Amino acid sequence: MRTLQFNAHVEHNAQLHLSLPAEYANQDVELVVIIQPRHESMERQNWLAFIDQTYGCLADDPLERPEQPVLKDIDALL
Repeated sequence: MRTLQFNAHVEHNAQLHLSLPAEYANQDVELVVIIQPRHESMERQNWLAFIDQTYGCLADDPLERPEQPVLKDIDALL
């Protein structure tokens, strides 16, 4: 027995299309299906909400990077 784990999308007509590895071709197998809906984590939901709220907030005042000073000892650091 071998356990395979997949993430899949169930179509609007409730059909699921599943492709198995070639080693299972032309043979009878017994399948056990466990359905667990995927929910985005709260952390991801919070991050996406933050992006939606702040996207474009600097469009009228873009960030600018000032000229950087020359590092005299840069070769010593490398």
